[in-house]
Formats: sequence, structure tokens, C-alpha cells
Amino acid sequence: MSSPPRRSPGARSPGPESSPVAPDRSPAPASSPPKTPVRNAGLERSPGAGSTMSQSPNFAQTPKSIEGSPVATPAVRPRGSPGQEGQEEASPGSQGPRIPHRGWMMSSPRSSPRPSRGDDDDFTGMEEGAFIYGTNINEAEVVKDFRSFVKEFRVADGSTPFYMQQLKKNWEETNSDKSRGIKFPVDGGHIHEHSRKLYEHLVSYPTEVIPIFDRELWNLSVKELDVEPEDLGTCQVQVHALLEKDSRIMRSMNPTDIERLVTIKGIVIRCSDLAPDMTAAVFRCTQEDCKHEVKVSLSHWTIEEPTKCELCGSSHSFQMIHNDCQFSDRQVLKLQETPELVPEGETPQNVAVCVFDDLVDQVRPGDRVEVTGIYRAAPVRPIRNWKACSSIYRTFVDAISLASEKTSQRIEAPQDDFLASQGRTVPRLSEERDLDPKQMSEEDIKMNKSIRELAAETDEDGRRTIVGKLIQSFAPSIFEEDEVKKGLLCQLFGGTSKAINQNTKGRCRPEINTLLCGDPSTAKSQLMQYSFKLAPRGVYTSGKGSSAVGLTASINKDPVSKELVLESGALVLSDRGLCCIDEFDKMDENARAILHEVMEQQTVSVAKAGIVCSLNARTAILASANPADSSYNPKMSVVENIHLPKNLMTRFDLIWLMLDKRNRDTDHRLAMHLLSMYSESGKRTRPEPQVNAELFRRYVAFARQWVYPVLTDEAADALAQGYMSLRNQGTNRETITATPRILESLIRISESLAKMELREQVTAADVEEAIRLLKAATYAAAVDPETGLIDWEQLIVGVGAGKRKRVKEIESLLQEIVAEKSSAGEAMTVDSVKAVMNERLGERKEDLLKGDAEFNGALRAAEQQSLIRRTGKTIEAL
Repeated sequence: MSSPPRRSPGARSPGPESSPVAPDRSPAPASSPPKTPVRNAGLERSPGAGSTMSQSPNFAQTPKSIEGSPVATPAVRPRGSPGQEGQEEASPGSQGPRIPHRGWMMSSPRSSPRPSRGDDDDFTGMEEGAFIYGTNINEAEVVKDFRSFVKEFRVADGSTPFYMQQLKKNWEETNSDKSRGIKFPVDGGHIHEHSRKLYEHLVSYPTEVIPIFDRELWNLSVKELDVEPEDLGTCQVQVHALLEKDSRIMRSMNPTDIERLVTIKGIVIRCSDLAPDMTAAVFRCTQEDCKHEVKVSLSHWTIEEPTKCELCGSSHSFQMIHNDCQFSDRQVLKLQETPELVPEGETPQNVAVCVFDDLVDQVRPGDRVEVTGIYRAAPVRPIRNWKACSSIYRTFVDAISLASEKTSQRIEAPQDDFLASQGRTVPRLSEERDLDPKQMSEEDIKMNKSIRELAAETDEDGRRTIVGKLIQSFAPSIFEEDEVKKGLLCQLFGGTSKAINQNTKGRCRPEINTLLCGDPSTAKSQLMQYSFKLAPRGVYTSGKGSSAVGLTASINKDPVSKELVLESGALVLSDRGLCCIDEFDKMDENARAILHEVMEQQTVSVAKAGIVCSLNARTAILASANPADSSYNPKMSVVENIHLPKNLMTRFDLIWLMLDKRNRDTDHRLAMHLLSMYSESGKRTRPEPQVNAELFRRYVAFARQWVYPVLTDEAADALAQGYMSLRNQGTNRETITATPRILESLIRISESLAKMELREQVTAADVEEAIRLLKAATYAAAVDPETGLIDWEQLIVGVGAGKRKRVKEIESLLQEIVAEKSSAGEAMTVDSVKAVMNERLGERKEDLLKGDAEFNGALRAAEQQSLIRRTGKTIEAL
């Protein structure tokens, strides 16, 4: 029986297929250690050369290994119990762990190639010519170099061996239960710094070297902790951060990288369901008088059914007992290239990543990750359960470690947002958890202290200067637009997630939605790109190329289970992040309609192919739109300038009008700013950002993770008064100048302003600044060009107060004329009624009818009210 892939650095292979139990094969011994033939030094070859099979010692030793599942992976197997074949008596310093341990081809860790007596550092008795078959690796040298690395390597300004300190710390974190083992991260750059040869062996032959690392780390742990070997769990080395030369781009990976340790970066676009991976099976004899049970571990990618019962002698009488079998976790990720790595005119490449055990469910779709693993190729069977394989192999990456993308271009997402949304206790900045050495490293504590000091800096008047520094450092290449930058900073920091009710699952959204609209060449897309690079999670898309399915979720067939699964779209991938939509005005109507639910309820409801669900889309929307006539017409409202649904406009917290105003002094300063970016003299005179890019990103990440401002009574009173003043700005009761959504927007903006200064309380000054920002942005866009007054209703109905008043006057004038002519018995035509209306408007000294639009609209309104009936050009009163 073939098994799905299993997390084992010796052999990790994902695969959708499995083969039946092979009845004609005898079971492999439970703990027979693989033998290491001595290689002639003249037969050595350079690392990385040759095929996959030639690099692996067990392919040569065991031809049956290629008969198993093309995607199965040898899993860990338990060390033999007393009385089992292959049981060895060894000293605690040389024996392997007695619980399941990852190893090549399900073998127990071999004893160290050194004498069982003497000091650990005495390697004089090693056999120098003993090479691992199929490689140029001397196992004794690898053991010696690795032990030296762990015991001697020191980081800069380190007085004690770094990894010995980390080893003790990891075991201490397991509390008293050391049987669970540890996961031990090792930096690949540190290995290269200590021993270049050891690093090359690790990268070229990870299948053989990593199990040696695991074994020797366990041996060191037994000696350092001074515990019984039976009480100590396994140690798994997780190598990460390889050198740049071993980092690969997905499209540049080729057959020479197979069976080598590589690092790739990408965006997770799909995570499969957790699948059980069988590591050991229990078979029971079906004879009534026997019921003998035999446990068979995974070996050579296959679990072989015993052919003859040793107790009763019956042949082919065994049946698998599934409830007593052992399983481990397995998951397959789909990784896609990041947009910045895709060449012009190319489509992003994908690669499958198989993760096991502790790496399962560590990432979500939309995460940018750095995967370090073994690049493998697995044969594909055209017909299931047949041994014939296709000549085209399926490639995948067998993950050793997963980490957030190691780049300074992005910040981390807040970890306690869920607790805040459920009304639970969140960390307070005054508790100083960010300075706790038990939770944070020394480097992080040092950075957090510098961030706190930066936020506390004041000017001569005692006012904090951090907000001005952040604005000056945000997109420094963009000329001025300080108000817009401050609004985008508010969107990056976000508000505080709050539960609507302790007894419900609802929440008040903390995300701030922003719309940039205005003339071309006003740096709208550049500001979007800068925000996108800083966002914790984000997707950048264009409105013209986005469909409804691409934004929400699509239905695809899973290549492993052959079932229909949901593939996350842009909005779901940017959950708890930022979704940037360029050319928002050119988006398809069907795709734009989806945003109504996302921008307020923060969910995407899907009902496709029998799959009915609601997906989280807690994302902040940053959109940019161009006017319909290329340039913004100030004589028209923002709704008329930009063809967008009226009710969608009200869901934006901030709507920024970025107009290209012609001013001689401003144009000159803009030209000098642009020239300073490209001229040598300009580069020397241009001021540097007060907050460098790395510190900027860490500052935003710190605020999102540790600061959760709350409203004070003073701030609540200021919000109520400000909302009432905005509500009463209209000239009459028919004009709406503020809605409850405006009040919620003010709360979010006030909280984000408090976050910028790392304050846990929102003050009245924050509320005043939020109201000023709202007036500078959204209310400037909501001004009726005819009356010059704020009219929020035009964003709802699409027509300003002046035009609404004009429409009502035209409709009442038409009804008045029709009533007069009907009572006089005169015949009415369209032209005669229109002429009379123009005469009356002229007498009132009002504007005449503008074309046929106003007149036809009044006629339709009268027809809907059943006041007239129009037949051709004849009008009849009812």
C-alpha cells in the first residue's frame, strides 16, 4: 500500500495517488538501519551532477523504491523495541531517539560514526574513506563540522555560542514535556560563514545531510540536558535563509535543481485540506482462532501487507485495521510568483509545495512566504494503480521551513485583531509585552525601544513630531499632497476592531476605504503603489482586467482529490490587508456590484456548484478613478465626473479630489522637484527622509500590533458635536450633509491618528483633525457645483440639491399647464406644451429648458403618476 507524502527531509513527496497494498512483498524489518557502502574516491562526482536517482543512495540499493506511489514519501518510523531485529545496544551519546524520527527511507537514525567510548570530540577513529553511496559526502566529516558549528558559532557581539544557547532555550520552552521534541531553526548563512564545505554538502545533498543534522542535534541534546534518551523527543533542523545564489525564481528552476535545497518566494493562492498521511499500518489475521496482529511501518514509499501469518501459518489472511493505524498531517500549497518578479508579457508561474506536521496550517491564501525545501520530481501514472509511469514528471517543493517573506518592503499584519473583534482582552502598550525577553528577541526589543523613543520625540512647544516625520517620509518622491498622504497613512494604520455586541459575531469594521479621483498625471497610481508595498497583505489589480470571479472566488477541480474547491480571488486574498484597484471607473458593472457587500459587511458570499459559504474579506479598499472626460470638470459633481454607482460612493471614508490646478509658483516648484530627482546637483540638495524606509515599516507594524486606542468621554462628546454640526450644514431640511456612516468614518480616522503617535486614548484633538481631514477630502468632493454648498445626498441619488429643485419645478410647471389646457378643452401636443413652458420660465426669469432631457423627464414623471397619456406627439390629460 502506498502512502501520501510525509514530512521527512529524507524524502518528501506530495501526490494525489496511492497504490494498493502489495501482497507479494515481504515486510521490511522494523528497524534495520541502512548500510553505507564504502565508495572509491576515484568514483566521486561533483555535487548536483547526475540524475535524481544517482544522487540518492537508496535508489541504487533498493530498486523497489520506484515501484511505490509516484508521490509517496517515506515517513518516520519508530526505533525498534527490545527484541526487535536490528536493535542495538549503544551509549546514550550515540543512540537515536526511541520515538518516531524523520529519516531517509523510514530508517532509524544511525549511530554516530565515532567510537562509543571516549570524548565526544574524539574523531580519530573515524573511517575517512566511508562515503555515503551516490555522493561525495564523508559522513564523519559532516558530523564533525556540524558539531563544531553548533558548539562554536557566535553571532556578532555574542559572547556565548549562539546555537548552544538556542538549543537550551528551545528545550526550556517545551516545559517539562520533552518527549514532544523540538523544531530547531538554523540560518543557512551562518552555516556558510562557519564552513563553506558543510554548506555546499547541505545544499547539494539535503536528503542525506539533514537526517545527520537531526541525529547529531539529538545526541548533543542528550549530553547537554543530562536526561535519559527515552525521555527526549526528536530534534528536527529547519534550515532557512539560504544564500542568494541558492534562491530561485519559479520560472528559472530546471532539472539541475532537482534533489537540491532551494529557496523560493511567492504568494500562497490556495491551501488544500488537511490530509491524513499513513505512517504505520496494523494488520490482523482473519482466521477465527488466530487474530494475530502485525504492525508494519512505511518503507520505500510502501506499506507491504504480510503474506503469511507467523502464528497460524495462513497465507494472505491479513486485513488492515484502520482505527489502529498511525497517521500524520499533510497539506499541499499552491505558490504563485510575486507580481514584481513576472517579466513583461508573461503570466505568473505556479509551483506545488508540500508541507507536513508542524508546517500544516501555518499560512493562509494571500500570504507572501519564503519556502526553503527540496526540489523534487515525481513520476505520474496515466492509469491509476498501474505501475507504468509517464515520461513527464511532476515537480514540487518538499518544504523544510516556511517563513514570512524576508524583505523590507512589507510590514506584518496585527496578530490580536481577532481578539479585539470578539471583545476580548488585547495587549496594552503600557504592559510592555513588546519588551518581554521571553517573547521577543534581543534585536526586536532594541528596535521596539527605538520606536517608542521616536514616537515620544517633541518639538520646542512640547508637541509630538512623529506625524509630520511620517508624512514627510511617505512617498518622498511625490510633490506635496501632504493631506492625501496623511489620509493614506490613516488607512495603513487603521482603526481599532470592535465587537458590535458581546453576544453576536458581528463587528464594526476598522478598515478605512479611500478613493483617489481627479486629473491625469497627479500621482494617483504612484501613491497606490507605495501604499501597496507597505501593506501587511495586499493585492494590486486593475479595474478593466478584473472580473467578478477574479475578485471573489472561482470553482476549480482539486488535482489531488478531484473534488470541486474554491480558489480565492483578489478580495479574499487581501483579507486583513489592502486591495488596490486601479482604473476603478473602468471596472465591469457585475464586478463592481460585489464591492457593496465587501466594503461594509467585510464578507463575500458564494453560492456556486453546490458550495454555499461566506468568505472573509476584511480588506481596506484603495481605488483610483479618472474622470469620464479625461479632465475633471469643476462645474459638475463628482458623481457626474466619475461614472460610478451612487450608493457605492458613500462606502468610501475618504474621497480625495486630486486636481491639476494651474499656478505659476506651484508649477515652478513642481518642476524643480522633478528635476532634482534626476540631476546630480538635485540629489545633493534634496533632503533625506527623516524616517528611513526600514524604520518606517517597522513603526507601522508596531502600531498595528500593539496599539489599540479607545475613545475617551471627551472624544465622544467632540464626535457628537462635530457630527451634529456637519448634519446641520444644509440650507434646508431636504439637503443631507451627513449620515451615520460619516460618524463611523470619523471614529476610525480618529483612532488611526492616535495610533500614529502610539497613544492608547483618542483625544478631542484627534477628533478635530479627523473632521478637518474629512472636510478636506470627502466634503470637498460632495460640494454641489450649482449651490456651492455641501450636499451628501448627491452621492446617493447622483443629483445635487440645485438640480433636484430644478426637476421638481419643471414637473410642477408641466402639470399646471396640462391642467389649464385640459380645463379649457384645448388640444395639446408636445411642441405646444414645451413652448408654453419656455414662455412661463422666461416670465419668471429662469433658465429655459435645456434640450429635450428636462422636458422628457417631466413627461415621464407625469405619466408614472397617471396624470397624462402620451400618444405619439399628442398629450391627453387623465
